[in-house]
Amino acid sequence: MDSVQLQFEQGVGDRFADWLSQSSGASCSFIRRADRAPDLVYSYRGRELFVEITAAYYDGRHAEFLWKVARGAIDAPDNWAGVNSDKTLASEIINRIAEKEQKRYGENTILLIEVPPGVTSAERLTELLSTQNYGAKTSFTGIYVLGNFPQTSNSTGGYRVIPLVPL
Repeated sequence: MDSVQLQFEQGVGDRFADWLSQSSGASCSFIRRADRAPDLVYSYRGRELFVEITAAYYDGRHAEFLWKVARGAIDAPDNWAGVNSDKTLASEIINRIAEKEQKRYGENTILLIEVPPGVTSAERLTELLSTQNYGAKTSFTGIYVLGNFPQTSNSTGGYRVIPLVPL
């Protein structure tokens, strides 16, 4: 795994740990990278909390654009444009959950799905994902979608966490 990927995972985990500490009033702090999946281990409420990190993109070209730019690739695309962005992002999140559900991570593991900055508001994404019933189907202790969302006329932008299956 390359250093950009490691930094990405650590950043996602640490931002979530800060949010969880603030929202719950209980400290959540990094302990170590896991030897195998899941990716990270935190301490939360006197127990180890295992964290699996993934990301959802608008489409494959969007993922390629972001990762090649992050890695400074000379063949990185100059831009990206998508079609029906909100619905495709929601669908990609559902696909990431289904993909991760195929593996077994053990007890007390949460799944974090990072959404890179884009055009979909947190409110719109929450609306699109609200029709799914994740809790009855999951082996994860919690599932969260998170990222920096744009400000719209109906919402505040910035870092937001969308609990699909809260701890």
